[in-house]
Amino acid sequence: MFISDIHSNLHALEEVLAYSKTLGIDEIICCGDIVGYNAFPRECVDIIRKNDIACVMGNHDWAAVTGDASGFNPFGVAGVVYSRAQLNREDLAFLKRLSSNIRCEKDGVSLFVVHGSPLDTIFEYVFPDFPDNVFESFNEIVDADVVVMGHTHIPMERIVGGTIFLNPGSVGQPRDGNPLASFMVFDTKDDKQYEWYRVVYDVKAAAEANRKKGLPTFLAERLYVGR
Repeated sequence: MFISDIHSNLHALEEVLAYSKTLGIDEIICCGDIVGYNAFPRECVDIIRKNDIACVMGNHDWAAVTGDASGFNPFGVAGVVYSRAQLNREDLAFLKRLSSNIRCEKDGVSLFVVHGSPLDTIFEYVFPDFPDNVFESFNEIVDADVVVMGHTHIPMERIVGGTIFLNPGSVGQPRDGNPLASFMVFDTKDDKQYEWYRVVYDVKAAAEANRKKGLPTFLAERLYVGR
């Protein structure tokens, strides 16, 4: 199972993990951005740690560790500043240890997992409508059956040059017009079958938590519309 872009949305993360238990999931990998934007960075980091969920570093994780939010929009900066104020030394040490990528093989299927892209593992956006030559360039860098990326908050499936490129969408801040939390299940034992799931969570409670913590109103409002 792949999750991504939790962005401190505890309400969404808890519902996704609860639902995953009904599916018989045996392993979870996160494509980065545990923190940022929303109200519960510490709690979300704690869940990832306690559940031994493998995770790569996202750009908001990196910014929380380094304090460098240059290039972020004002809402991203606000989320980074808030996250850094909430996270303790142990939390930051955990985020700092996150790797830039995960390479693994399951049932003969080779997988490469990043937050951004194989070219720029933390910061590059790869959108579903990018031309084939972009994905072909990734194939020149990485030899894998499946490449899984996050960062855009938009579910994606592209097959280029025999490689499957996927994005599980966002748990905590979907941007595809659907506010339901998104994740993807990949079955390596069943001929590379994969499926996206959307999970209802208490958006109102998550939005109200953002407001109570003094985060920008926009970060609360966007949760209702998935944009």
